[in-house]
Amino acid sequence: MYSAAVLATAAVVVRPGVGRSDVIRARSAGPLRVMSPRHAGRAAWIVTSSLGGGLVDGDDVALEIDIEAGATCVVTTQASTKVYRGRTRQALTVRVHGDATALVVPDPVAPYRDAHFTQRTAIDLAPAASLVLVDMLTAGRVAHGERWDAAAIDTTLLVTRAGVPLLRDRVRLDPAGGRVAARMRGCDALATVILLGPRFAALPATHAARHPAVLAAQSPLGDGVLHRLAGSVADVTAATRALARDACALVGEDPWARKW
Repeated sequence: MYSAAVLATAAVVVRPGVGRSDVIRARSAGPLRVMSPRHAGRAAWIVTSSLGGGLVDGDDVALEIDIEAGATCVVTTQASTKVYRGRTRQALTVRVHGDATALVVPDPVAPYRDAHFTQRTAIDLAPAASLVLVDMLTAGRVAHGERWDAAAIDTTLLVTRAGVPLLRDRVRLDPAGGRVAARMRGCDALATVILLGPRFAALPATHAARHPAVLAAQSPLGDGVLHRLAGSVADVTAATRALARDACALVGEDPWARKW
């Protein structure tokens, strides 16, 4: 059974180096593995994975990342986060100091049938820091006949600038309010894309409506923009990457170059 006592907190510190940013400290914890592969670009990379191939009953993991002034860091996952039946929880905290830049672009979360899943993502930006964030949730194993069959999904996204809240966004999907799949009206994926900060100020206004199969909304958020998307997994994946790729390219990175 799930117990908060099994919380395992991993930690990473990223610092600017000579010509590139470097991971100067990385500690895995519990089933959460933290890898820092070197890429051709100048950003440090943090890639997470799990010993169980996903989150299994009782997993309660957390990752804290500090990106020091002048550094750039890509935070991603080895693959989609599979959430198996049972109670699981994961948390990500990213503190972006000075004029640092964070590209937080994990692969989608896929909760399976009978999963009770809780997620909390907290990003704290210094006044001159910049952020690209992609947060995507899918219906689960649709090819196996499962579609929004998780027992409960509860995700919270918190973005602050110098401690002042810019966004607090919560998604709770609970069959107690009616069958979730019916309420989704054919949408198998939900996503949020955020572009914030001075490093991306030169980007033109980008509209997800260029993807006609995706339901999309766009709104200003602080010194940037917030996009919300819904549709099929393939279409929403393509739309999120299209929205974020130009911003990532400005700092010399393409987090999806080697992914499906």
